[in-house]
Amino acid sequence: MVVAGNQVGANYLSKLTPVDQDITKEQSEECHLLHSAWNDLTKVWTLPVIHALSLKQPARFNELKRRIQNISATSLAERLNEMEQRKVIERKVYPETPPRVEYALTKKGVELSVILGTLAEWVMKWDKPNNNTPRASDEKARAPVRAK
Repeated sequence: MVVAGNQVGANYLSKLTPVDQDITKEQSEECHLLHSAWNDLTKVWTLPVIHALSLKQPARFNELKRRIQNISATSLAERLNEMEQRKVIERKVYPETPPRVEYALTKKGVELSVILGTLAEWVMKWDKPNNNTPRASDEKARAPVRAK
């Protein structure tokens, strides 16, 4: 992924304008795809919905709503719909009276859940108050600065 330091922002991420002439069309398209996925995954409630589904699946709508503290029915419905469109979850409707609808992670969703588990381990390592583990705010190391 190629991003110029002074061009990171909503306007830059939403355009396919090359940063310089060395970037190929393929690289630019990859950046656009990656930024689009990140933007979708970091919407409010998306990660908690994935986590709630990974705890036990399949799950029905109200069961998910109970698992995710403070989420509204509208937000849950929106996130489920968006993740179904991205093929992260699948929605299965059973032709019963009344109809029963269940949600489950797809293979793609399970793989994402594993990645989020690794992220959770990182958070617990760096952000959990603990006498043996330094907090991120206590770290003196800085990210290396790239020379132009």
